Amino acid sequence: MITGVGTDIVEIDRFRNLEQKAEFLEQVFTHTEIHSAPNGSSQDTFYATLFAVKEAILKALGCGLQQGSVWRDIQISHDWSPHLSGFLGRLAEEKSVSKIHVSHAHAGKSAVAFVLIETTNEEKIL
Repeated sequence: MITGVGTDIVEIDRFRNLEQKAEFLEQVFTHTEIHSAPNGSSQDTFYATLFAVKEAILKALGCGLQQGSVWRDIQISHDWSPHLSGFLGRLAEEKSVSKIHVSHAHAGKSAVAFVLIETTNEEKIL
C-alpha cells in the first residue's frame, strides 16, 4: 500500500563549488555519495539531485530533521536506490516500509525528485 508521497525541487546553482564547502558536504552527504560524485561541470547537478531525493524521502516519511534524523541517515547508491539507517531506519521499520520508489530528473536550472513509500500495513504516514 502506498502510504507516503514526497517531492522536492532545488536550484542547481545552490550546489556549485561544493568541493570548497567541506562542512556542508560532510553534514548532508555520506562519504560514499561524496566519492561517487563526478568531477567537472556535472558535479553540481549530481549534488542537487541527491539533495532533492533526500528531501523528498523525508517528506514521504512524514518527518523532518527536527525529529532527530540526519541527512546521512539516507544514503543514495550509484543506482539511485535509497538505504536508510539510524533514526530514519528505525522509523521505516516501525512504519513497516517495504519499498521506497525514487524518480528524479533535472533540466535547465532545476533538479527534482519524487518519492513513493510502500508499506506492508494499513497505517498511513501523515
